Amino acid sequence: MANLNRIILVGRLTADPELRYTVEGLPVAKFSLAVDRYRGANNPKETDFINIVSWRKLAEVCGQYLKKGRLVLIEGRIQVRSYQTDAGVKRWVTEVVARNMQMLDALTKEATAVSGNDVASGDPGEVKDEVPGSSDLPSEVPAEDDSDLPF
Repeated sequence: MANLNRIILVGRLTADPELRYTVEGLPVAKFSLAVDRYRGANNPKETDFINIVSWRKLAEVCGQYLKKGRLVLIEGRIQVRSYQTDAGVKRWVTEVVARNMQMLDALTKEATAVSGNDVASGDPGEVKDEVPGSSDLPSEVPAEDDSDLPF
């Protein structure tokens, strides 16, 4: 049997994405999603705050178009990694490495989808009318191949 590591989340950004570049010039965007967890009719909902990291063109698009409070769907894989602090303490990080992102809120008439393979939006005229500059979305994003990522 093959292993499977895939996660799909729908939540709201807790802050604007932080877009940076590695020493090699590789774009990376980090942000956090607030994802509600339903516990039943008589129990209050709980919220999980999940760290997301995206790479390459997807990172650039996330950095440019995502903002705090925006409702998005993220599809990716869970990654657990460790590092050592300057004080010599080992720390563990669990995060989702995004492969696809879809904006779900009402900023456009049709949701805008971004994946490792493409960037698609609804009718460009409609999107342009509601989101200034959205016609600048690239028509294609290179395929995401995370085999050469730093971790």
